[in-house]
Amino acid sequence: MAAAWAIAAGAGLASLAGFRAVIPLAIYVLMARLGWVWGFQVDDNPLDFMISNAALAVVLALIVLDILMTRVKALIGIGRNLQLGLSVAVGALLMSAAIAGAWPGAVHFVGIPVGAALALAGTYDRRGIVMVGEGRDPGPALDFSVVILSIMMMLVPPAGYLLAVIVLFLASRVRRLRRLKYKGLRVLA
Repeated sequence: MAAAWAIAAGAGLASLAGFRAVIPLAIYVLMARLGWVWGFQVDDNPLDFMISNAALAVVLALIVLDILMTRVKALIGIGRNLQLGLSVAVGALLMSAAIAGAWPGAVHFVGIPVGAALALAGTYDRRGIVMVGEGRDPGPALDFSVVILSIMMMLVPPAGYLLAVIVLFLASRVRRLRRLKYKGLRVLA
């Protein structure tokens, strides 16, 4: 049962990394350090460096950098360029770290492509939200939602399956919306 909960928590956190990369990472590190996880193990595994003091310092630095890149006008363009790579990397790391305690050996490396794909779907959904919002980022409302959902993924891991399915469904809806939006703009060659 611990393996199923670990997969669910990892899938949920990786999906949320597509919306805001640093928030699910910070929640995972904080709650794993405090021992507030339910149904799966996060210590004594190959990726237990995620709950070290150095990881906490890196996460705090990433939070400050993320705030600067979203609020300082001169850094907004840099933040947009780095967002996709950071989201994919964090999603892959979170999925792999969540399942590392459930299986011995190097099986947790399977979580890297799965987490990256879920983070990409989350990023696609976020771009759809911005497109529907006529180019405006949801800002603090999205941040608060990601914080609440990340905490829920750590405390109630089975909800991660539901969140991953919803993110994948929304990605298909965004794709359909984009196809309809640009349907009349195709140039026939």
